[in-house]
Amino acid sequence: MDEDSHKVWRGQTLHDRSLKRREQLLDVGEELLGSAGVGAVTMRAVVREAQLSPRYFYETFSGREDFLVAVYDRVENRLLERVSGVEMGDDFRTSIHAVCVVCGDFFEEDPRRARILLREPLSDDILRDHSARRAQMFVETMLRLLGAESAMSPRPERIPALATGLSGALVALYLGFADGRLDIDREQLAETAVDIVYALADAARPRDGLPE
Repeated sequence: MDEDSHKVWRGQTLHDRSLKRREQLLDVGEELLGSAGVGAVTMRAVVREAQLSPRYFYETFSGREDFLVAVYDRVENRLLERVSGVEMGDDFRTSIHAVCVVCGDFFEEDPRRARILLREPLSDDILRDHSARRAQMFVETMLRLLGAESAMSPRPERIPALATGLSGALVALYLGFADGRLDIDREQLAETAVDIVYALADAARPRDGLPE
């Protein structure tokens, strides 16, 4: 950070103003992506809605792809903050149930979040690749929690493929809930999500008499 970034103007440094503009742009990006989809997120639309010059867009983001990923990450980080607040006890089914409840609450509070994290990655290559990597990390963490239960511990070499299948199943489940296509409440949603986690984890665990 150079010396000019510390100069104060109207009570804010250049760095502070840059961060503020970044959040302003991301606010607009979140609204556009969550309400109208990837096609609505262009540099011109973003700076117009944010009432900023294009130079401020490129001050922080290398281009549209970088911006889309930043919007996705900001929403996902909010979800992860919620999830990190769940106390993981010795009863892993209860713990995973609590995580699933948090996810359901997060998406129901603001349907735009489900569109950003779940729906748009299904049709956009940039978000598809990014979300696939992030989803696998998230699911692998949940599966490793199950590892503490010896009967449910999946074989390590099966975890990447299992994580891919599990993330796909959970995305379909939560999208169905968010769209109102599933006539279930949040408790039933969480129970179904837990059942899916356990069913797929059980399918990948070692079994006596079968090759590893």
